[in-house]
Amino acid sequence: MKLDCKIKIQDRQRTNGLATIKAAKGVVGLAKSNSDEWVLIVRLFKDTSATQYKLRNNVQALLHKMINNGMATVQIKTPSHDVQLSEANVESLKTLLSSIRLASAGNDLPSTIKSTSVNAVQKLQRPTLQLTITQVSDYPTLKGFPSTLEKLTINTAQLRTPVDRRIFTLKNLHTLDLSENNITQLPSKIEMLHLHTLTLRANQIRSFPNDLKCPVLKYLDLSQNQLSALDETILNLNTLERLILSSNHIKIIPRHLLRLLPQLQVFNIASNQIRVIPNGLAASGTRLHTFHYGENPLVTNKCITCQRFNFTLVELALRTVVKHRIPYNFQTLPRTLCSLLVKYELCAHCAAPCLTNFGEIFVPRQLSANGVTVHVTAASQSFAVPVQERYCSMKCFNYGLKRAGLTQMPI
Repeated sequence: MKLDCKIKIQDRQRTNGLATIKAAKGVVGLAKSNSDEWVLIVRLFKDTSATQYKLRNNVQALLHKMINNGMATVQIKTPSHDVQLSEANVESLKTLLSSIRLASAGNDLPSTIKSTSVNAVQKLQRPTLQLTITQVSDYPTLKGFPSTLEKLTINTAQLRTPVDRRIFTLKNLHTLDLSENNITQLPSKIEMLHLHTLTLRANQIRSFPNDLKCPVLKYLDLSQNQLSALDETILNLNTLERLILSSNHIKIIPRHLLRLLPQLQVFNIASNQIRVIPNGLAASGTRLHTFHYGENPLVTNKCITCQRFNFTLVELALRTVVKHRIPYNFQTLPRTLCSLLVKYELCAHCAAPCLTNFGEIFVPRQLSANGVTVHVTAASQSFAVPVQERYCSMKCFNYGLKRAGLTQMPI
């Protein structure tokens, strides 16, 4: 048997330079030597030859505490080497370790474990990790994509909808760039567990599939598309650190954006149809440090849009749910109330939740006071953005009016 993974070999007798040793892609396998003894074959793809380790009475320890993460270490007695394995298939790694344990004790291995040829291991080629396609003739229509791909770039290759589903079945893919094509929609039920960078710039995408699962996605570029709103699917990608949405047709930034994307550090909403910035985006205590908003029709004057403080029992109950973090779902509350509990905003004065009854003021504010660097595209644009401040009561509302230099209202 053989197993593809990352390998690092350390000599336990050496004390200098160990920190400079890096893991590299390679293959480990089990083979029978000329004396009918099982040996462990280790070969790094960057090397032309393989190393063999006798197993019988020659394994000092098997360190497998992190085996469920695809990591383990085989400690050899002679020579005193530690063979460290990582990024391995968990089930195959468990089979390999159990086989090594049997071989080290001199026991026979199960008939399902086949001896690997040493020559075959030495002839193995380094797997294809990256592939770039920039013209239609290079697209692997018949032979398909290498299953070992980690980075795939397909630019100006005239990809259209429906997009080839084989792209989204590549289990090791961590970077996918499909920029400058003619994609209007992504396939449904996408699940890419290792994808951390997704670039879809310069396509014709109007919406995102609602069942996209990318649990470690950190970078998403949807600039130069046809989006008119931030889909809930995007807001559910709670590991995002950089979100690029410039040059679309988005009119509203969701008030709960940073609450649903707590890791967001860079947000680019330039060249859209945004008129105001929600107060949550200007609040302190978030990870956001860079905000691009140029080329938007932002309001320039201070104004008041609504004043509603006739509190109802529903409003008070919803505030209680938020304040005490009471669990809820569609079975215990109507769907309309659940949506309110997701999209609420905090009072700009006392931080109480504003749900259905609130006062609202649009007032210019410098985001740099909260540690956010703003970027504009025109020299004439101001670095102060119109922030949509909401207030939970007349008392807080008057505080906001006073701070904004507007006329206060009687309580």
